[in-house]
Amino acid sequence: MVVRLFCFAVTICVLGGSIPAQAESLRDAVDLAIQEHPTVEAALTRIDIAKQQKREVFSNYFPELSLNAQSGRMFGDNATSRGLVTTRGEAYSYFAEGSVNLRQRIFDGLETPYRNDAARFRIQSARANAFDIQEQLGLVAVQAYINLKRARAGLAVIEEHLNQVRDYSSRIRTMVNEGAADESELRQSEDILVIIQGIQSEFQGQVNVAEAQFMEVTGQDAPAHLASIPDLETILPESAKNAVEYSLQNHPALYAADMDREAAKYDAKAQSAVLFPDLDGELSYLKSDKKDEIGGEVEDARALLKMNWSFSTGGAELAQIQQAKLTQKETEALREELRRQIERDITIGYSELETAGEQLHLLQHRLNLNTSLFKANKSQFEGARINLLQLMQSHNQLFNTELETINGRHRYYLAQYNVLASMGDLQNALFRRIQAE
Repeated sequence: MVVRLFCFAVTICVLGGSIPAQAESLRDAVDLAIQEHPTVEAALTRIDIAKQQKREVFSNYFPELSLNAQSGRMFGDNATSRGLVTTRGEAYSYFAEGSVNLRQRIFDGLETPYRNDAARFRIQSARANAFDIQEQLGLVAVQAYINLKRARAGLAVIEEHLNQVRDYSSRIRTMVNEGAADESELRQSEDILVIIQGIQSEFQGQVNVAEAQFMEVTGQDAPAHLASIPDLETILPESAKNAVEYSLQNHPALYAADMDREAAKYDAKAQSAVLFPDLDGELSYLKSDKKDEIGGEVEDARALLKMNWSFSTGGAELAQIQQAKLTQKETEALREELRRQIERDITIGYSELETAGEQLHLLQHRLNLNTSLFKANKSQFEGARINLLQLMQSHNQLFNTELETINGRHRYYLAQYNVLASMGDLQNALFRRIQAE
């Protein structure tokens, strides 16, 4: 089931559908990343390499055919020539020679079947690794998209508030000139203006960085308009424990590690084949034509059963067997390390998700409070109970809360997608969301 799931997902993401012209939606950005990024192309190439390696090993099941031919002129001074040539005991001759040899491996200690099984598992590992790389690139695309969406939304709020702050400051300056306000009020308003300009500069830099990241991962310039971010909260497992259980069965990186472990196991078995003799069947035919003084015509046809059994007196074969077993042990340790990392990432992801959700709830509550407070202060200003600077400060407090809420909301979105990516389920979750819509 896991293999079918991975093959289906790779087909959908890599071969299915057309490439979006512009990544206005988050799903489009993910599709561009996993279809166009060179890292994915390299991963898919590794699948083809693994297939060719299996093909190379599988060829050992078939006979090996060799053909040889040569023609030329030769000189001979041997017992035959000296016996037939009475003048000088040597002879010259044109000659032609050809041979055909067919060799079939009969028994090699099961090395070929084991190597073939190892190659088959490595193909599955390469496929799972390709899917895992797509998951990682998908998360990078999501991060770039959400950061760009957040920075642009924040910049829009900043620019709108900056215009209002300029208006406040201009009105206070007029009041100071008319003697209706104190000089210190003007300086405080100008200080607020400078702070907002600094925040604007910082967010403009964040937009530039996010656009560069978007360009790198998708290969396209960021579109002017970005669609809303899908909320995947309902797709997430209820708890980190449930997410870990799901990942242990479905995470592509773990599956790849399992396949590497199986491949190493069969490599170790194949290496043990050196303890057994190699048996080959061989058919050969040789025909040679030259002067009788050199050796005459030769025709040689053979059908043979050959055995080869050799050992290094220094124990090289035993060392190779032990090395293969240690490599298998290493893959098992790496698999366990990966399992712990995935479990850690999911646990941390859920902790961040919970924290981001609580912070967003508090920020939304603060936003409501500051909105009500600003409305009350606006009424008090109209009733001449507070001055313009106090109203400006109240409005600026509301602005800061709005900006924090924008950051908090996008932090919560990012936490959702981080959890899904740590589970190895980001692409499938987005696909299920599209189906649900």
